[in-house]
Amino acid sequence: MKIDDIKRILIIGSGTMGVQIGLQSAMHGYQVSIFVRNPAKNDIVWNDIKKRTDWIVRREVISREEADQMLKRIYTTNDPADAAKDADLLSESVPEIPSLKKELYEKFNKLCPEHTIFTTNTSTLLPSLLAESTGRPERFLALHFNNPVFITKTMDIMGHSGTLKEVLDITIEFCRRIGLIPIILEKEQPGYIINSLLGGLMGRALELVANGVATPQQVDKCWMSNMKIGIGIFGIMDNNGLDVGWEMREKHALSSGDKQAKAIYEYLKTNYIDKGHLGRKTGQGYYKYPNPEYKNPDFLK
Repeated sequence: MKIDDIKRILIIGSGTMGVQIGLQSAMHGYQVSIFVRNPAKNDIVWNDIKKRTDWIVRREVISREEADQMLKRIYTTNDPADAAKDADLLSESVPEIPSLKKELYEKFNKLCPEHTIFTTNTSTLLPSLLAESTGRPERFLALHFNNPVFITKTMDIMGHSGTLKEVLDITIEFCRRIGLIPIILEKEQPGYIINSLLGGLMGRALELVANGVATPQQVDKCWMSNMKIGIGIFGIMDNNGLDVGWEMREKHALSSGDKQAKAIYEYLKTNYIDKGHLGRKTGQGYYKYPNPEYKNPDFLK
């Protein structure tokens, strides 16, 4: 198999990252099938696709005419067999629940062609922990997109000991062909590079807030002013989604005996998770959207 054989991309997971990965692929000429597990979310997914497309056009990444052609290359379906047909590369972006990922890999291994490369967009789980469940471990690796895809431009690529070099090389070249920069990790590492760095920052930021030292707005003002950037730590968490990795946070907080982890967990659960305030995607997290406070010119005054 060669890179030119990659023509159709299958997206499993139609949330924030799945839609962005689909758009980035379609933008660069690939045919894209997005599997929507819940038929009730069809309209929501297409509204998200169109909203993000308009945003790309406003930023002059592509023209309106190019965007219209891009949208013609995107297909959504609730039928797994229909989604898997003729897929050359699968990108999975479902929640960080190992059992869910494994269940989907097992299903799509039976439906996808033998040559299909399977990839996971996980930011916390190691590919070696999931490889066997794909039924094609030698054709499986982590291909992690950073959010927002159109701005960050980097992709973490992490194989496991059984990943074929041919598969790794094709995936690296695919990354370049969709206009992104491949960052190849030499060994397995949860969080890759950027999320390992961000994880530390987010943890300390949450400590400050959960311990009553500062508000999310105060932390972000300090960070944005000192780093000379337009978004703070809590703004980034809103963009990612406060529910991302929630199951793992909850498990650790309730079983580890770590008092600080439990304090952060309780703060998030009471003030955000239980209220459905999961960030930008729900219209409210640490900030209210679509016009978060940190975008106000007076925020840093």
